Amino acid sequence: MTDLHGKWSEVGERIEALALKLRLHFEQTGRDAESREPLQKLRDSVTDAFDSAGNAVRDDAVKADVRETGRLFLDALSASLAKAADSLREKAEPQSEPPPAVEGKPTDADKPTDAE
Repeated sequence: MTDLHGKWSEVGERIEALALKLRLHFEQTGRDAESREPLQKLRDSVTDAFDSAGNAVRDDAVKADVRETGRLFLDALSASLAKAADSLREKAEPQSEPPPAVEGKPTDADKPTDAE
């Protein structure tokens, strides 16, 4: 679980570093303080989204849904790959063709059928 926590912490640190870089670039434009409001709203939205994702990760119902969705995805992927493998096998197998006719010998295709 600490590995997962570490990964999310790293994501948060990277976002904070990116936000700082964006803020510095924004300040270089010479805009006044009132122009910072949209950036603050964006920062708050990103923070809320990550807080929500963190809460969802700890929710047992969400974990169960993720496991079931993953299982269904793997089942569908497995079936698709099996179908593709069958198709490739069919294309790789030699087609059943009648043996070539030997001069003077009738082939099955030359023999009369009961319907004739």
